[in-house]
Amino acid sequence: MSAFATSYTHSRSLVAACLLLLCSHAPAQTALLLPQAHYVALGSSFAAGPGIEQQGATCSRSDHNYPHLVAAALGLMLNDVSCSGATTSHILDAPQGEAAPQLTALRADTELVTVTIGGNDISYSSSTSRCAGAKPEDHCTDKLDKNAIAQAAGKLTERLGEVIDAIRAKSPHAIIVMVTYPQVIPDRIQRCAALGLSDADADYLATLGQQLETAMVAAANAHNARVADVYIDNAGHDPCADAANRWINGAVPESSGASFHPTARGHAAMAAQVLEILR
Repeated sequence: MSAFATSYTHSRSLVAACLLLLCSHAPAQTALLLPQAHYVALGSSFAAGPGIEQQGATCSRSDHNYPHLVAAALGLMLNDVSCSGATTSHILDAPQGEAAPQLTALRADTELVTVTIGGNDISYSSSTSRCAGAKPEDHCTDKLDKNAIAQAAGKLTERLGEVIDAIRAKSPHAIIVMVTYPQVIPDRIQRCAALGLSDADADYLATLGQQLETAMVAAANAHNARVADVYIDNAGHDPCADAANRWINGAVPESSGASFHPTARGHAAMAAQVLEILR
């Protein structure tokens, strides 16, 4: 089979998996978007899809991340500018390397914008990455600047609100969907060796993940954006789940995706949540 045929088959299978997840619990309603509507995907690595084939030349961005699956399912014209390591500043006004601020991708006729951002503002992804190479006895979170992280977390809801308002200013007719980060660290009773974390480190990172979730939902509700809340739908799909049900990798990726990041199946689940919001 040619490389193109393999990639095409893989794309169709992931879209099919996405739609299967959607149809298992979503009502049959008419989509709000017409085919070829302009769709912009903003965000950090949890949108970009590091470690998931096929990877593009920049930003550890996959052509099988959740934005691509949503676009394929609805026949939308996608401009995916999500980028691993991005913060809210990289959406609003700061270049990221050679990439312009992500807001520059928006147009007056953009009809859908998805956003997964905020984790790097509070050092969530960098903290889990630091712990991915550590041993439980290393107490990896002790090396973090927890005071600075706490201050950033306290400002995150306001910062995310600024992102939503800036999107609406550039694309006033767009549907804005805040796509939350999945729950990376499960509750203590559900934890396993795959996390590679001490209980204290896991507790800290779990709390940080909950703060991120709370800020994203609060900002979306306060600024009239929709929420595709993958966090609350992640039970039984965390790094301690079996491979067939795992949406998030543990410290060592066992299939697709990066450490403590969504797998290909996780991106299919995230896409299904977005599609449910849009139907």
